[in-house]
Amino acid sequence: MTLAEQVRQRFQRTPPGGIVASRTLHGLPADRQQVDKAASRLYRSEGLYKLRNGMYFKPYNSRYFGPLPPGEAEVIRALRKQYQAKISPTGELAAYDLGFTPDMPETITYETDKRISPVQLDNHRLHFRKVDGKKLNAVNSNLLCILKALEFLYREIGSLTPQQQSRARRLLSRHTTAQLNKAVALWPRWFQEAAQPLLEKDVSPYITGLSALNIPYQGKQADWHQLGMLDSRKFLIAGHNYHSAPELREEELFNCSDFLDKHGLQVDTQLCATPLRAIKDVLYTHIINRNQYPGFFRLDELMLDVSKDEIRKAVEPLQSFANEKQEELLTQWMQNNELI
Repeated sequence: MTLAEQVRQRFQRTPPGGIVASRTLHGLPADRQQVDKAASRLYRSEGLYKLRNGMYFKPYNSRYFGPLPPGEAEVIRALRKQYQAKISPTGELAAYDLGFTPDMPETITYETDKRISPVQLDNHRLHFRKVDGKKLNAVNSNLLCILKALEFLYREIGSLTPQQQSRARRLLSRHTTAQLNKAVALWPRWFQEAAQPLLEKDVSPYITGLSALNIPYQGKQADWHQLGMLDSRKFLIAGHNYHSAPELREEELFNCSDFLDKHGLQVDTQLCATPLRAIKDVLYTHIINRNQYPGFFRLDELMLDVSKDEIRKAVEPLQSFANEKQEELLTQWMQNNELI
C-alpha cells in the first residue's frame, strides 16, 4: 500500500467534527516530511479542511446550518497531540466553564507549556499563553481548572458567595485529600489559607469496609467473617482509620445500634455503610488512596445479597477520581470479579 493510500485511509476514518493532526500520521512507515506533503496534497479531495498547518478537520454537516467546524474542546485535544503540550484554561475561563461566573471572557485564552500561535474558529479566536509548566504537569487537569478558577475569584472578588462556596466544595470533593494537599502546595501561601476551608472534608464517622459487610443490612445475612470481627472487636471507621469515598449520600448509611447493643460492642458511631457503599470505600481506600490492588477483596468470597449489576453501577463513578494507573487497577478488579 502506497503512502498516499495510507494517508487517504486515515482521512476517510475521521468522523464528522473530528481533527487529524499531522503528528498522529508520523507513525506511518515513511519520512515525516513525505507524510506531511501527502497530507497537504490529499486533504481537500477527502472532504477535509485545513485548520492550520499540520491540522485538518472533517466538518459536521448540519441539516440547518450546513458544514460546521469542530468544537473548541476537540480543537484543544488535537493541539495537545500535535504539540505534545499541556493546555489548561486561564483562571477566568475556568471560572466560566465550571459555572462560577455567568459571563464568558472577552478573550478566550489557554495556558500551555509550549509556544502555540492563535487558532481562528468561526466566531472566536483561541489564544495561548506560555507559562511555567510546573502546575500544568504536576496537577490533575480537572483539579487544576478548579484551583485556577478559585484563584481568579479570590483575586478579582476577594471572597466567594455561598453558592460559589457550595459548588467549589462539591467539585473539590471529587478528589482525594492527598491530591488536594499536593496540588494546593504549589500555590502561594495566601491562596492556601483562603482555600483551606473549602478543602476540609466533614465526614461523620461510620463503620465501613469489611467491617460493614459483617453487619446485617435490612435483615439480610451478613458476611461469614463476622465471628472474627466480633472476636477482635476491631472496626474500620470512615473518618478515623479508613477512607470514605467522595459524594457520600444519606441513603448510603443505616443505623446499626441494635446489632452493636446485641453483641455489647462499644463503637464511636452507630452508623454503618450499606454493602454497596462499603465496597466503594474499600476500592477507594486501596486503589485511589494507596495505589494498591486489593487482592484480598474478592466478591466470590463474600456473602453479598447484591447483584453484580448493582455493584458495577456503584463502582464505575470511582473512575472519575482515578489517574491512569488507578483506572487500570480498578478495571482489573472489575474484570477479575466478572463485573465487565
